[in-house]
Amino acid sequence: MASQPLPRTPSARPRANVGRPRLAPGERGEPWVQQIGPNKFAARVRIRGRDGRIHEVSARGTTKGAALRELTRRVDQRQATQVGAPVGVVPNMTLTELGDYWLQHRARHGLERRQGAVKPQTLAAYADAIRLLIHPHLGGIQIRELTIGLLESALADIENIGLSTSQARSALNQMLALATRHGAIATNPMSLVAKPLRTPHEVHALTIPQAQRLRTLVDPSTQRKPGTRGPNPDLADLVDVLLGTGCRIGEALALTWNKVDLSGDRPIARIDGTLVEPKSIYVPTLHRQDDTKSHADRALLLPDALADVLTRRRDTATFTDPADPVFASRNRTWLWPNNLRTRLRTAVANDPELAQVTPHTLRRTVGTLIAHELSLDAARDVLGHTDPSVTFRSYVARRTVAPDVRDLLDQFFD
Repeated sequence: MASQPLPRTPSARPRANVGRPRLAPGERGEPWVQQIGPNKFAARVRIRGRDGRIHEVSARGTTKGAALRELTRRVDQRQATQVGAPVGVVPNMTLTELGDYWLQHRARHGLERRQGAVKPQTLAAYADAIRLLIHPHLGGIQIRELTIGLLESALADIENIGLSTSQARSALNQMLALATRHGAIATNPMSLVAKPLRTPHEVHALTIPQAQRLRTLVDPSTQRKPGTRGPNPDLADLVDVLLGTGCRIGEALALTWNKVDLSGDRPIARIDGTLVEPKSIYVPTLHRQDDTKSHADRALLLPDALADVLTRRRDTATFTDPADPVFASRNRTWLWPNNLRTRLRTAVANDPELAQVTPHTLRRTVGTLIAHELSLDAARDVLGHTDPSVTFRSYVARRTVAPDVRDLLDQFFD
């Protein structure tokens, strides 16, 4: 757990104060510095461990500042290595320290509402929100100094520069809930913080003609420049898989040949994993996670046209062992999702209607088509959601014209 630099204090050691409040477990007292010789200074601080005993940490330096810096380093090292520290959340912790402690606590204890470990990419997302949003605006505030007004003001400042606070609010709520459980504050102030202003959310999905034009734009024959070999078919095939299944890009790129059955009249693909891209210190390498975002596998029947695309890809692929990726690199490794996203942006850059298309737009396109033409439940099952409200709210675009129900309404006039 990172510590703030210890403050400078007068060189003389303070007299013992009988009325001084007792240190809480894990809390440290005020450091003091004493000159012990020419260009020699000693710095000391007392820390109360989880066992309740007082321990003294000391350090030396050629100046007061050097002695204090060395003392800070030794305190940090002691807290990182000793079993008795850190001991929990205490009122004088800053939000920077609380954020670091909470991330470690979440990694150790797993999910709050259900059993299981927190995924590394989730921890990385929280760490980014704490580092980029919470630290700059609230990092130096101690837990005991927090007020509802201070939290609302800081979150409003973040929103005023055009950034979303949803991840930061979630992290703050869980951090302060932990502080409440540990007795550092009486109640969680985030429970009373005003919610952000919600703007109308419009789902962007492609029409069928737009989807067909997109397939033309990403076709290798369209992208090929005269006198060159042209791009490989990875992007075009990926777009077909996304339009034919409604998968997330990570799920499509995580497909292996043993998850695809192209034999018979009912070609099928089993979606049971996703690719996870590196995230700071939490996810070191690109790898396949044997679980989807919704923690539920699903088997999708493939359209005949997509089955033909995958059959052609298998027949021309270099690597077709059961565990090989359907979208394999020349080195038999996974393709990077970001590279495909970049290729898609380049392919549609000159089309005004498609310039903002992302792989997730195709997932919303599939959800919209199925919900409008079949049912919301069918869209939910294909997309792999557990809650149909998520499907309706985030993956179904509004109709420009209401469905034709004239025959039904005519019954009133019979």
